[in-house]
Amino acid sequence: MRIVCLFSLSILLFIFYADFAQTYSDLEQKLRNMGIEVTDSLDFNQLMQKYREIVPNIIDEANIKAGKITGITGMYISSRPADTPEKEIERRREIINSQYQLARQMLGGIPEGEENPQIVEAIPVEGYILVRGGEKVLWYNNQIKRDISYTIKETFEGNLLVIHTYNIHTGKFEKEKEYALDTLSTNIKINNFIGKTCTKWSSGSPTVCLNWASYLLYQIGEAEIYPNFHSGVVSINQIDKGKIEIQAATPDISFHAKDGLTTETTHIGCTSGSWKLTNEEFEKLINFGAVTLKKEIGSKSQAFSSCIPGSTMTLYLKIKKAEPEKCREPKNVKIEILKPSDKGRYEFTDDGNTGRLILELEAKTYPAKYENSIEWEIPEMEGSHRIIQPATGSLTLKGPKAEVMYKGLPPDIESFGRKKVKAKVNVDGCMIEDTKEIMFFYPRDAKNNPEGKYPNWFYYWKQTPAAMPFGQNVNIVFGGTEFDLCKGEHVMAIYKPDYLFKAIHICNLTEKVGGDFKVTIPLVSRNDSSTLSEKKLISYTHIDTFAVLVIHEFTHFNHYHTWLSGKSPQQRNEEDNDGDGIPDRLEPDMKFDPKKFQTYWGEDEEFKNINGDEEFLAYESTYNYPIGKFDEYDWGKPGKNWK
Repeated sequence: MRIVCLFSLSILLFIFYADFAQTYSDLEQKLRNMGIEVTDSLDFNQLMQKYREIVPNIIDEANIKAGKITGITGMYISSRPADTPEKEIERRREIINSQYQLARQMLGGIPEGEENPQIVEAIPVEGYILVRGGEKVLWYNNQIKRDISYTIKETFEGNLLVIHTYNIHTGKFEKEKEYALDTLSTNIKINNFIGKTCTKWSSGSPTVCLNWASYLLYQIGEAEIYPNFHSGVVSINQIDKGKIEIQAATPDISFHAKDGLTTETTHIGCTSGSWKLTNEEFEKLINFGAVTLKKEIGSKSQAFSSCIPGSTMTLYLKIKKAEPEKCREPKNVKIEILKPSDKGRYEFTDDGNTGRLILELEAKTYPAKYENSIEWEIPEMEGSHRIIQPATGSLTLKGPKAEVMYKGLPPDIESFGRKKVKAKVNVDGCMIEDTKEIMFFYPRDAKNNPEGKYPNWFYYWKQTPAAMPFGQNVNIVFGGTEFDLCKGEHVMAIYKPDYLFKAIHICNLTEKVGGDFKVTIPLVSRNDSSTLSEKKLISYTHIDTFAVLVIHEFTHFNHYHTWLSGKSPQQRNEEDNDGDGIPDRLEPDMKFDPKKFQTYWGEDEEFKNINGDEEFLAYESTYNYPIGKFDEYDWGKPGKNWK
């Protein structure tokens, strides 16, 4: 087989770019031969940069001249990378398809005895990869050394390369095709990340972690051409006749943890996946216009790197529709959405076991004669029954006015939040549109979620990273029993160890604090001397309150199972003479006094209620928690986004 490819001038550019083996004098002489002034002060890297800047201009001039001689318009396409990933993908597609059209014209002239040629066609595609995962590293005695969870979404545009084989004997293209994929990322988002790493271990045996650092920052690895954007997001390799492998991977991402004194960097590896399909399977998916593939990359049997079980990667790839034809002449047509208003807030009602959300739609066109041709794009809400009035009998919602009712709260927290409503009208191939952003909310304290047992805030917040202290999955239970401390006036949450259901209990915050769920606690840290010399308080509200309560109780939970689990009362007393909850042998390295119940603020009338050194650690665990960290998940009324 041979691939008909007329990229000679473009390939020449890459040869120039790859020629790093040249000596300083070679580069200097070549630039002088081009008429470029070179000073003696330029080093090799500066010379190479100047060389790179000049060569594309030469190639572009050659392209234009060749195009004038041959009449091939594709030769006018610049050899320089475009300014954005989207334009670069379009530039590559234009080059490939101009060669594709030229090659098709030449196929009839191939003499007998030659191999069947292959020609490449580029089809525009777009999509994203979504990684929901994390990594866990264990140390001695199965203790956690590092634990982190994250969600990474990388969008991309690309060209699906369809390789056609031309049969010179039949004069037709063969039915079987081969595939490749060229992609560039257009955006990379770390939607949420949370975790911790141990920065100090105790001496002796068994060793335990003395100090944790929370992950606070992240950094995306350097890209090839565009800052923070990468090539090869998704690729397709023809691994065998009739079989392909799709590979997807996010770029190198590092997370940085800080504990006030130490900074530790972690490079994650749980970010790649692959799928093997037959060409026929792939073509069936493509014929639907889109491909959705999901893979567990954290299963116990097939885990990449140190992926935690349950880590997944989702790939969404769709054929990109051609842009609407641009108006050749300006059209004096406008469209305006009257309802909903921009940034409008819409909440589900609290009416018993269900809930309803009403969305009124109204738009006008100028002139008015196009109003019946208005088409609407409205939010989907999986799990909520959607009723449209007036009924259209069509999947496309049309007309100047309509009312949409979503009946029943959806099961997924992602159904709430910021959504788009779009109204558009097509006039002579020109799409004219208007868009409004709206927000969907649920009644925070009602119990009309799909489960219906506990308040909506508890049902939905349990689905968010706010319920994963330091990135770990924990058992979180609503309320307590008649025997536990949830009855205490100031108790908002408690933990129960292995013999008491091994869970964290969040008390009924609606009854405990109500309003904006405000709680105020001491702000303390052994690594921040100002908190040890001056009393400081910090307040949290709404979903932040939920998050810090979970972190606080999980810290107790962890300490219990690290230091106390399986030991008799006598053993515990022998190891902890001052009764502060921390084994005496560990306290000096942890900056605590093994002879004091509460090393810091123990004599203060107000702060002595911290209640011991182990409780001090639980308060300290939220020291680095940034207020507002989970605002994007708080869509209750009232809540962080209901203002």
